[in-house]
Amino acid sequence: MSEKYIIDRVEGKYVIIEKENADIDKISISNVKGEFKEGDILINIDDKYFEVDKKFTEIRKKQIEDEMKDMWK
Repeated sequence: MSEKYIIDRVEGKYVIIEKENADIDKISISNVKGEFKEGDILINIDDKYFEVDKKFTEIRKKQIEDEMKDMWK
């Protein structure tokens, strides 16, 4: 299974990502295929390009929503 990266934010020409080990890195916007937004999960599709993994993005979104529900009980 390939490593996943969470999009933290966009700064200028770069996408700031958080790696699975919590390290922060940046990649060029031109290396991300398709549309993306903060919180999306990226996967590396080859040595240079990344794309949004819609399945894992939805799973993460659901997990966060579930945690937020429990927070306000």
